[in-house]
Amino acid sequence: MNPAIQNHGMWHQQSIADFSVELRPLQPEQLEMLRQWRNDPIIAAPMLQQQYISDTMQQQWFLKVKADQCQAQFVIYYKDEAIGACNLKSADGQPLGHAETIETGFYLAHPRFRGTLLAFFPALALNQYCFKSLNCKTLLAHVKLSNSAALRFNEKLGYQRQPDPITVQTGSAEQGVETVELAVFKLNALEHQQAAAAFAPFIRN
Repeated sequence: MNPAIQNHGMWHQQSIADFSVELRPLQPEQLEMLRQWRNDPIIAAPMLQQQYISDTMQQQWFLKVKADQCQAQFVIYYKDEAIGACNLKSADGQPLGHAETIETGFYLAHPRFRGTLLAFFPALALNQYCFKSLNCKTLLAHVKLSNSAALRFNEKLGYQRQPDPITVQTGSAEQGVETVELAVFKLNALEHQQAAAAFAPFIRN
């Protein structure tokens, strides 16, 4: 491991325990686990960036993000088992504690949890943290128009799909540039509370 990152984790060290799961701040010793997860073709498919992530790339990424107070990186735990990852990013350039709009993202690494009710719990915990602890006004999510499962997933979480999609370009000159259309979703605190209430009968903390 790069000595520059050894024993130095994310700037944030608060875990989030809610909705039957725990979101723990990413630690340096977990970088290889995340790299293996992220290089899984099934996990990479919905992502904007499709390139293979090398060990060097992963460590360079961590050096960049670990002190960036405009984002937070977590590992998802269920019954003390690491099952995925999630993150928060300020959408307005302010540190997370002051941002009015925050973009969320997450994935589950273990196939047995994908498509199950449990898949919603990390997202609910993350959203709850944003509204109650960070006092943000709006959560933002971008989803590939081709990813019908993720579109439905966000709708069940209370997100409201905006009328106009956006177009972005991904890739590089060496690997080829691809144009991708993304649906834009927004969520406010009331919409989150209503969605969380619908899941409440299935949650055991």
